[in-house]
Order: sequence, then structure tokens, then C-alpha cells
Amino acid sequence: MAIAESPHLRLQQQIDCQLEVRPREALEEWETQGWQDEPGTDADETPIKYMALCLLDAIEEKAPRLALDKDTGVTVYADTTYSLPKAPPHIIARGLEILREISGLEGPSGQASLALGIRDSSLEVILQKEAGRHVITIPGISAL
Repeated sequence: MAIAESPHLRLQQQIDCQLEVRPREALEEWETQGWQDEPGTDADETPIKYMALCLLDAIEEKAPRLALDKDTGVTVYADTTYSLPKAPPHIIARGLEILREISGLEGPSGQASLALGIRDSSLEVILQKEAGRHVITIPGISAL
């Protein structure tokens, strides 16, 4: 029997895989292609990839926070505030569910942290949930 990889490991692998791309451009191209899944991937790969690209974009822009909502999409609060290409609501909803699962965040509201390895360093992000809206805060990002 094969051991399934944890969602946290899969997110980390997706971040590692996407380090050499420009996240916003990758999201824009993916949106143009209709958010098609890669052939042979399971149902969670697309939401994990979307979350990884959103996180990488915020990190690249040194954004202290980003807001995610399945209906309104992703807003990044960097030097300027902007929206990333909005995936279909089911992709965003499942991606947020995976982030909550990884961080142990349960219930209609709350806060939890999530550690991410980026290249040779580690970054801790804070995931806050209030009803359907999620805010990811990246403490100390401007110092990186």
C-alpha cells in the first residue's frame, strides 16, 4: 500500500517547483488556458498549485498580507494593492480548505500559523479566517 503524501508536503513541493517562474504571469497564462488541470493529476493538485503561486507572488512582491475569498478571488497588499487572476470558486475553496487542514484551523473563524520553506530559508505565515474570507499575513516579509 502506497503512503499518501501530506498536503503540507505537496504544497511545499509545488512551491519548490514554481520558484523559477513569475507567479503572476503563470497565473495569467493559466487563466487564459481556462484553468485546465495537467493530465494525470489528482483533484487536489490544481488548488495546491494555485495557492502556491498566490503565496509566491505575495512573497516576491514583499507583500505583508493577502486576502483570499472563493467568490472575490485574491487581493495582494504590497506597495500597491492588486488582484491576482481569479480561479474558479471550487479551486479557491478547495485550496483554502487544504491550507486550513495543513495549519489545523477549524471552525468559522480563527487563526493559525503555517511554516513554508523557500529556497534555503523558512518563512512562517499566519492564516486568519473570518467566515468565508481568509487573510494570510507574512510577518517580516519586507526585511527579506
